[in-house]
Amino acid sequence: MDRVFLRNNESISLSLYPCCYALTLSVCAKRDYSTSRQEMVIRGHGLFSETAGDKIRGMTIDTLHDSFLLPTNYVPNLLNLISGRGGSASMICVRAGVDERCTEALDGKLNWQQFSALIRESRNEIDEPALGLYLGSQLTITTHGLLGLAAMSSSTLGEAADIACQYVATRTPLVSLRMEQQGRYACLKMDELYTLGDIRATFLEALIVTLIAVLRFVSAERARLIRVDFAFDEPEYGELYQAFFPCEVRFNQVANQLVIPQEDLSLPSQLADTQVQRQATQQCEEQLLKWKSQQRLSGQIQMMLARAKGRFPSFEQVADELVLSPRTLRRRLAGEGTSYKELLDQWRQDMACQYLTTTRLSVQQISHLLGYNDPANFGRAFRRRNAGLSPLNFRRQHAEQNVSSQASATITARNGAG
Repeated sequence: MDRVFLRNNESISLSLYPCCYALTLSVCAKRDYSTSRQEMVIRGHGLFSETAGDKIRGMTIDTLHDSFLLPTNYVPNLLNLISGRGGSASMICVRAGVDERCTEALDGKLNWQQFSALIRESRNEIDEPALGLYLGSQLTITTHGLLGLAAMSSSTLGEAADIACQYVATRTPLVSLRMEQQGRYACLKMDELYTLGDIRATFLEALIVTLIAVLRFVSAERARLIRVDFAFDEPEYGELYQAFFPCEVRFNQVANQLVIPQEDLSLPSQLADTQVQRQATQQCEEQLLKWKSQQRLSGQIQMMLARAKGRFPSFEQVADELVLSPRTLRRRLAGEGTSYKELLDQWRQDMACQYLTTTRLSVQQISHLLGYNDPANFGRAFRRRNAGLSPLNFRRQHAEQNVSSQASATITARNGAG
């Protein structure tokens, strides 16, 4: 019997038959490790450094993501990468407030502070700002667990992409995926469901690099990559992108996306198997339902808002989507200390700050992305939540503080070298 290892504690056993695989899930005994919540202040460059954005709003990014927990699916890969570069995985976990045993547990979970700190500390440990590119290149299709198995056993590349879009939340709740046709091209878009702060580029780089690897594997290297778009400015290590992306790369775009010819979605999968695909997809569905049942309502609503792309649902529509009466939804949100209006206002605020500080989109473009028909209404709402500071002044102040931070870092480095 052949065994395909998906993670350290999860494997899939495949009995080979002439025409199909007989799928049996073999999961090692679960260990439950509790992780303590460590209050941390993110210190670094970008939107959520402890400067303009935080002090204006009276909060740090840590307080914005209390509504969900993140699976430890790829943490072992991250720590192995750090160890291979001569860094200390154990020290990274200590500094991030993470029990290292939790990273090996099948159902391990991290809160946002721990997850973001792991990435930040990993970059610092090996002094590698391009960490996301290298991490993504180390993630094979089997590291994506049941989702990877369902994708690789799909009949076509398009079916594999659809499965990834449907079940990406079983691997990470930070983004959603969707396919969109634009003329002769198919665009696999990544919608950010939460503000990612100073780990944004690292996370998105790893995600896109590994998605490209999945497309190549499923299609036996026949999928043609036309273009990759990133919704942030080109980083200082931008020349490295040529080694990871064999196509045109554009920065400061409206969306993060991969672009391939529409006809390539019909490419057959090299490991297509209907029986395996059906059973793996069923397991993905069970994982998704379990994950949803563990999320707070506010977290589920935040995901709905991000997917709305400016066309936000009414309170009644949200209740219908969650299969709750409006009265029950209102009561349960109140129990979580919030309301639909507060969630919508906060989500708009967070994404406005991210767009203003990490893209060159105009205020008018940002206002439309956030569902405002009139940019003036966006401006008034932004000033109301930011002590009277306009969107343009917020962007200008952030840029000035980044320049100041970079200058201070340069001086410190020179003094240290001296």
